[in-house]
Amino acid sequence: MKKFILTIAMLTVSLSASAQWVAGGGYGNLSDELELSDEVDELDVSEVSLGMIYGSIGYLIEGEGNFIFLPELRLGLGISDYSASVYGVGVKLEMDSVVAFSVRGQYTFDSGFYLFANPSFSRFAVTASAGNESVSEDDWEFGFGGGAGYKFTQQLWGELAYEAYDGLDVLGFGFKYLF
Repeated sequence: MKKFILTIAMLTVSLSASAQWVAGGGYGNLSDELELSDEVDELDVSEVSLGMIYGSIGYLIEGEGNFIFLPELRLGLGISDYSASVYGVGVKLEMDSVVAFSVRGQYTFDSGFYLFANPSFSRFAVTASAGNESVSEDDWEFGFGGGAGYKFTQQLWGELAYEAYDGLDVLGFGFKYLF
């Protein structure tokens, strides 16, 4: 048993020594078109926009040539809410949290510029309140996204990204750091 534990420990140390972990963060803007009744639609509250900040951790897997895969976990929190008045009642929509799992395929050009695409599975938790009532809901959604970035150094990258989830659009910018 001691030999087994020693072997696992040595394997773990050697894998972590060659690990290419990627941490990141950024800002995302979530927007959605609301499906409203004809009466409410006239009030011009059909587009909702929420802001969030997020952090991410992933593991870089090198492919052939300049191609990589990057499985990633992202966690986010809402930082800007949406408010409107419907028939004189204040309505507020808040982004509570976001959890996203994605697998990115990325191609880096020799100039440092790169393009990527990623399917993702995400959970969005929101709270809606009007008057003294509030309702919270969370839902898991499949989405697909892509974007472009630039490697300022081998370790520091900046990027713009877009993702779509069943009517919800997420536009963001962020950074990645390879360690």
